[in-house]
Amino acid sequence: MQGLERYRVALMCAEKDPLYCHRALLVARKLFEIGVPVSHIHADGSLETHQAMESRLLALCKLPEGDMFKGREELVAEAYVIQGERVAYQDEAMEQAERVAAT
Repeated sequence: MQGLERYRVALMCAEKDPLYCHRALLVARKLFEIGVPVSHIHADGSLETHQAMESRLLALCKLPEGDMFKGREELVAEAYVIQGERVAYQDEAMEQAERVAAT
């Protein structure tokens, strides 16, 4: 994390909503997990904290913030998997390789 104290880093993407951006689902997630403050800039210029984005992610995936059996952290991890499968790019060769590996 050397240098993060001195600089402001911006990762840009053309996605209108961070829930559909691989940078938010992969990079921002890891930065947030190690304690780096993360804000997402929406198309209208408004800012959203990463934690607020994760709450929207849970709602999008129809998962609660927490329940008797799983904590928020576990549910958020599940939501990332669900959303990752929705937005991940795969070409036909990748899909075929996955089918072969599964058999």
